[in-house]
Amino acid sequence: MVLGDLGRSPRMQYHALSLLEQGHYVSLVGYAGEGLIPPLENALANSMLTDNGETPCSFRGNLHVLRMEPHQPPRNNMLCRLLYYPLRLASLLPVDVILVQNPPSVPTLLLAYLFCIWNGVWRSHRPRFVIDWHNLGYTMFDLPDSKTRFLRQALQKSLRAFVKVYEYTMASLADAHLCVTQAMEGWLGENFGVHGGNVRVVYDKPPLYFVPPQSQKQSQSQNDSTEVTLFTRAFTKNGERTSVELRNDRPALLVSSTSWTPDEDFSVLLDAMDKLQSLVESNLSEESQQHVSSFPRVLVIVTGKGPQKAHYVPLIDDFNRSHPFIKIFTLWLEAVDYPKLLGCATLGISLHTSTSGLDLPMKVLDMFGCHVPVCAIGFDCLAELVKDGVNGRIFQNADELSNQLFGLLKGYPSKEGGGSELETYKLSIPGMKRWKENWEESAQYLVVGE
Repeated sequence: MVLGDLGRSPRMQYHALSLLEQGHYVSLVGYAGEGLIPPLENALANSMLTDNGETPCSFRGNLHVLRMEPHQPPRNNMLCRLLYYPLRLASLLPVDVILVQNPPSVPTLLLAYLFCIWNGVWRSHRPRFVIDWHNLGYTMFDLPDSKTRFLRQALQKSLRAFVKVYEYTMASLADAHLCVTQAMEGWLGENFGVHGGNVRVVYDKPPLYFVPPQSQKQSQSQNDSTEVTLFTRAFTKNGERTSVELRNDRPALLVSSTSWTPDEDFSVLLDAMDKLQSLVESNLSEESQQHVSSFPRVLVIVTGKGPQKAHYVPLIDDFNRSHPFIKIFTLWLEAVDYPKLLGCATLGISLHTSTSGLDLPMKVLDMFGCHVPVCAIGFDCLAELVKDGVNGRIFQNADELSNQLFGLLKGYPSKEGGGSELETYKLSIPGMKRWKENWEESAQYLVVGE
């Protein structure tokens, strides 16, 4: 259960997939919005098929998705809103465990707990109440700055304090807890009294479909024609494509996934790209006598949706008009296409900063799943994921990011110069656990029980 768009809650979808793989019936509850990950969409599609001789989906009939509209019933009818979600939850089939994403904390944790109590009273079977701690809910409420009026300061501080007490209370009522980092586990034990065998760290890990693509090379003499794109050459013979290979003069492809919110400050990336352009121009003037540039063109793809995107799109357009070597484009991709983009990337960029300093950016795990090194903005506990100088780089501001990109991309795509550093980072990524084995080792016991 998540009080948010199910399609934009990958960790909860991965939990659902793991439970389905174990043979359990799963009800996935959240807001309507984007599509689900491919295995879940396939499970839903197959559950609606009639028997026609086709091989049935292994999860057929085991997945139920309850999608709620974010603003139903209307906001101005408070009584209806208070009754709406409990009634929708009550419509679920009997369940053994309810796994809740936190945050949002209010009112999700309370509704989930009351649902468990209601089942215990009316159905004589109380489901287990498990919280999956993605972050701390009270930290999502900003502290007022010095310019805020006194009454507003008092209100903001009081609201933040209330949510912290509420979160503390609900934590003590849960049967088990999953944490995204060791730092989160330690903080919950020290501040909320949550510790012991019912608390486990379950790191985010990429599923199996986040993998690097395979490039097959073949001699052009064996083919009839060649189709050339910005990045590749595709060879065809007798009208059929025989192989695809990367071009030696292809641009560097940088990918950044953002929610376009204040905790992922896109201005840092925009400023860094401007500074990188200046570094490239300086480098070109030094190499002008050789008539050769050791720095590639750069294409930056920014994926995601969010409230600040409309503000930045005109700024991106202005940037593209004035920067000949670097271009930035925004995309929204379906879940089935996003891994394909990451698999083609040269380098990933993470702008995620944590409100609590206790969670990690899942987008970096997706990049690592495709063997793509990252440059990530630093914050507390990031070192649990990104090892500076091992599988990527950590930066604190636009100046550091631009210098890191210049050093990493100079000489790309050859293996000389900066290219060798990228190769070193890539070689340190393979071998990491995937979500399935990680979940079975760390989460299965607490979620399913004995």
